[in-house]
Amino acid sequence: MGPLVDTSVLVDFFGGARTREADVLDRCFEEGVPPATAPVIVQEFLQGFSRSNDNDIDTARLYLSQFERLPPPGYDAHERAASLHRAARQKGYTIPTVDAIIVEIARRAGLPLLTSDAHQRRLAKVSGVDLS
Repeated sequence: MGPLVDTSVLVDFFGGARTREADVLDRCFEEGVPPATAPVIVQEFLQGFSRSNDNDIDTARLYLSQFERLPPPGYDAHERAASLHRAARQKGYTIPTVDAIIVEIARRAGLPLLTSDAHQRRLAKVSGVDLS
């Protein structure tokens, strides 16, 4: 299984932006290594479509169907994400709640995180999650 792919990378990839992270995702598809996703990432990504263009959403869902779907996190994962959030805050970082749970999902799954989000990158360093 490939890395857990954050919403920031999905937005760049589907928007046609050529970033390092979008290239890594592209290589996953080319090499047949299914990247991973989680329910909160799917929700964030799909709700971000500003237009109700069914073709765009259908294309996004088609790509997302090629991802390994991690199970939704339980209460213990949310408690650990809260601990990560507090640890980051003690180091002077303000991390959005959704970013904390995404980093925790990667940690629990033992997967590197593929993200272009600065908050997640900081929290990954604090929590020992590898970045892809």
